[in-house]
Amino acid sequence: MYNKLLIAIDLSNLDSAKYVVETCLKLTENNPDAVYRVVTILEPMDDSFISAFLPKNFDKSLIEEANRMLHNFTKATFPENAKVQHIVAHGTIYEEINRLAEEKSVDLIVMLASSEPHAKGLSSNTVKVARNCNKPILVLR
Repeated sequence: MYNKLLIAIDLSNLDSAKYVVETCLKLTENNPDAVYRVVTILEPMDDSFISAFLPKNFDKSLIEEANRMLHNFTKATFPENAKVQHIVAHGTIYEEINRLAEEKSVDLIVMLASSEPHAKGLSSNTVKVARNCNKPILVLR
Protein backbone atom coordinates (compact mmCIF):
# COMPACT_ATOMS: atom_id res chain seq x y z
CA MET A 1 0.00 0.00 0.00
CA TYR A 2 1.22 3.49 -0.77
CA ASN A 3 1.25 5.99 2.07
CA LYS A 4 3.39 8.84 0.76
CA LEU A 5 2.79 9.93 -2.81
CA LEU A 6 4.68 12.57 -4.74
CA ILE A 7 2.26 13.96 -7.29
CA ALA A 8 3.87 16.03 -10.05
CA ILE A 9 1.43 18.37 -11.77
CA ASP A 10 1.56 21.14 -14.33
CA LEU A 11 -0.55 24.13 -13.30
CA SER A 12 -0.81 25.24 -16.91
CA ASN A 13 -2.95 22.16 -17.64
CA LEU A 14 -5.45 21.81 -14.80
CA ASP A 15 -7.55 19.13 -16.52
CA SER A 16 -4.57 16.80 -16.69
CA ALA A 17 -3.56 17.73 -13.15
CA LYS A 18 -7.06 16.85 -11.95
CA TYR A 19 -6.80 13.48 -13.71
CA VAL A 20 -3.52 12.75 -11.90
CA VAL A 21 -5.02 13.66 -8.52
CA GLU A 22 -8.17 11.60 -9.14
CA THR A 23 -5.99 8.59 -9.98
CA CYS A 24 -4.03 9.05 -6.75
CA LEU A 25 -7.22 9.30 -4.73
CA LYS A 26 -8.45 6.03 -6.25
CA LEU A 27 -5.13 4.36 -5.39
CA THR A 28 -5.43 5.41 -1.76
CA GLU A 29 -9.19 5.34 -1.22
CA ASN A 30 -8.92 2.78 1.61
CA ASN A 31 -5.89 4.38 3.21
CA PRO A 32 -6.70 7.12 5.74
CA ASP A 33 -2.97 7.62 6.41
CA ALA A 34 -2.12 8.66 2.85
CA VAL A 35 -0.03 11.81 2.50
CA TYR A 36 -0.11 13.62 -0.82
CA ARG A 37 2.91 15.75 -1.67
CA VAL A 38 1.73 17.79 -4.62
CA VAL A 39 4.54 19.46 -6.52
CA THR A 40 4.62 21.89 -9.38
CA ILE A 41 7.96 22.93 -10.77
CA LEU A 42 8.92 26.25 -12.27
CA GLU A 43 11.92 26.14 -14.52
CA PRO A 44 14.31 29.06 -14.03
CA MET A 45 14.67 31.74 -16.64
CA ASP A 46 18.01 31.45 -18.34
CA ASP A 47 20.37 34.35 -18.79
CA SER A 48 18.98 35.11 -22.20
CA PHE A 49 18.26 38.42 -23.76
CA ILE A 50 14.63 38.31 -22.56
CA SER A 51 15.54 37.82 -18.90
CA ALA A 52 17.32 41.19 -18.96
CA PHE A 53 13.93 42.89 -19.41
CA LEU A 54 12.18 41.09 -16.55
CA PRO A 55 11.76 42.68 -13.11
CA LYS A 56 14.44 41.88 -10.55
CA ASN A 57 12.27 39.60 -8.35
CA PHE A 58 10.39 38.00 -11.24
CA ASP A 59 11.15 34.40 -10.15
CA LYS A 60 10.04 35.14 -6.58
CA SER A 61 6.71 36.57 -7.70
CA LEU A 62 6.19 33.57 -10.01
CA ILE A 63 6.77 31.18 -7.11
CA GLU A 64 4.29 33.09 -4.91
CA GLU A 65 1.65 33.01 -7.66
CA ALA A 66 2.25 29.30 -8.32
CA ASN A 67 1.89 28.58 -4.59
CA ARG A 68 -1.45 30.42 -4.51
CA MET A 69 -2.67 28.55 -7.60
CA LEU A 70 -1.51 25.21 -6.17
CA HIS A 71 -3.41 25.79 -2.92
CA ASN A 72 -6.56 26.74 -4.84
CA PHE A 73 -6.22 23.67 -7.06
CA THR A 74 -5.77 21.22 -4.18
CA LYS A 75 -8.60 22.78 -2.22
CA ALA A 76 -10.90 22.12 -5.19
CA THR A 77 -9.68 18.58 -5.98
CA PHE A 78 -8.80 16.86 -2.68
CA PRO A 79 -11.26 15.86 0.04
CA GLU A 80 -11.33 18.25 2.97
CA ASN A 81 -9.63 15.83 5.37
CA ALA A 82 -6.80 14.82 3.00
CA LYS A 83 -3.22 15.31 4.18
CA VAL A 84 -1.79 17.50 1.42
CA GLN A 85 1.64 19.11 1.34
CA HIS A 86 2.10 21.85 -1.24
CA ILE A 87 5.50 22.14 -2.90
CA VAL A 88 6.50 24.74 -5.46
CA ALA A 89 9.98 23.87 -6.65
CA HIS A 90 12.25 26.00 -8.78
CA GLY A 91 14.69 24.19 -11.02
CA THR A 92 14.99 21.49 -13.64
CA ILE A 93 11.85 19.35 -13.63
CA TYR A 94 13.35 15.86 -13.45
CA GLU A 95 16.06 16.90 -10.98
CA GLU A 96 13.51 18.45 -8.62
CA ILE A 97 11.19 15.41 -8.79
CA ASN A 98 14.07 13.03 -8.07
CA ARG A 99 15.40 15.25 -5.26
CA LEU A 100 11.99 15.55 -3.61
CA ALA A 101 11.30 11.82 -3.94
CA GLU A 102 14.47 11.06 -1.97
CA GLU A 103 14.17 13.96 0.46
CA LYS A 104 10.54 13.20 1.35
CA SER A 105 11.00 9.38 1.33
CA VAL A 106 7.96 8.87 -0.88
CA ASP A 107 6.52 5.44 -1.69
CA LEU A 108 5.36 6.35 -5.20
CA ILE A 109 5.86 9.09 -7.77
CA VAL A 110 2.83 9.82 -9.93
CA MET A 111 3.23 11.89 -13.08
CA LEU A 112 1.97 12.23 -16.62
CA ALA A 113 3.78 10.58 -19.52
CA SER A 114 3.98 14.01 -21.13
CA SER A 115 2.61 17.46 -20.41
CA GLU A 116 1.70 17.73 -24.09
CA PRO A 117 -1.89 16.61 -24.77
CA HIS A 118 -2.12 13.60 -27.09
CA ALA A 119 1.65 13.08 -27.07
CA LYS A 120 2.88 9.71 -28.23
CA GLY A 121 5.46 8.39 -25.82
CA LEU A 122 7.18 9.85 -22.79
CA SER A 123 8.54 13.33 -22.30
CA SER A 124 12.26 13.70 -21.73
CA ASN A 125 11.58 14.68 -18.10
CA THR A 126 9.55 11.53 -17.48
CA VAL A 127 12.30 9.39 -18.99
CA LYS A 128 14.94 11.09 -16.84
CA VAL A 129 12.89 10.62 -13.67
CA ALA A 130 12.51 6.93 -14.47
CA ARG A 131 16.22 6.49 -15.26
CA ASN A 132 17.59 8.36 -12.28
CA CYS A 133 15.23 7.57 -9.41
CA ASN A 134 15.05 4.41 -7.35
CA LYS A 135 11.44 5.01 -6.28
CA PRO A 136 8.44 3.36 -7.97
CA ILE A 137 6.85 5.55 -10.62
CA LEU A 138 3.33 5.48 -11.98
CA VAL A 139 3.26 7.13 -15.40
CA LEU A 140 -0.20 8.16 -16.58
CA ARG A 141 -1.40 8.81 -20.11
